[in-house]
Amino acid sequence: MKLFRGLEAHQRRGLPLLLVVGAIMVSGFVLAGCGGGTETTTSTAVDSTTASTTTTTAVTGISDTTTVSSGTTTSEAETTTTTEALSNAEILQPDGTIKAMGFIDKVWESGGKRYISIDFAQMLSGEEARQAAIEDGFIGPDEYLDNDYYIVNDNPRKREFTVADSAPITTATFGGGMDEPVTWQQFKSFWSESPPEGGQHLRDMPWWIVRDGTEVISVAEQYLP
Repeated sequence: MKLFRGLEAHQRRGLPLLLVVGAIMVSGFVLAGCGGGTETTTSTAVDSTTASTTTTTAVTGISDTTTVSSGTTTSEAETTTTTEALSNAEILQPDGTIKAMGFIDKVWESGGKRYISIDFAQMLSGEEARQAAIEDGFIGPDEYLDNDYYIVNDNPRKREFTVADSAPITTATFGGGMDEPVTWQQFKSFWSESPPEGGQHLRDMPWWIVRDGTEVISVAEQYLP
């Protein structure tokens, strides 16, 4: 389990103690339920006059159905169903992509493709964060968190994804600004044996990824106050 107490964690890293606009943090605080998942069913039914394709996507009770008809043809009926269960650290977004925060432990290339390995974690705030910290014994019942957030990692499972060549990568504590863009080569160097000056701590920071299926389409460092 990885647990962070805001002030102490960043004194050890030597990071500046800055106030962060609440909106930066809020996106990480809404977490999908443990039982969440997506189910997509595609079926094709054809008679002798009209081909009709119906795609139905169901997500925790919300459905969206689209029907497209084409010209006259004849073929056999076919049905394909795929299901993906999300972890409680993942967020299903309206466009169907999946967002999650975690700790990246490996970045590499193989066979002309880019890869990362990430261990998902949850970032809590407010009273939820305080209660989680109390339950873990991190603080006492009468204590409060210094910076009002608490990161919990109860599941050590690491997941591997490919990274799109076009995926934007931004940092919050490297290069002098928030949402600072870096190249893939710079990003990969943070996990090398000789990380660049000022980038040694980035392998220990949490990162947000957005993925479309098994391909990551954006990567962004989460700033910690």
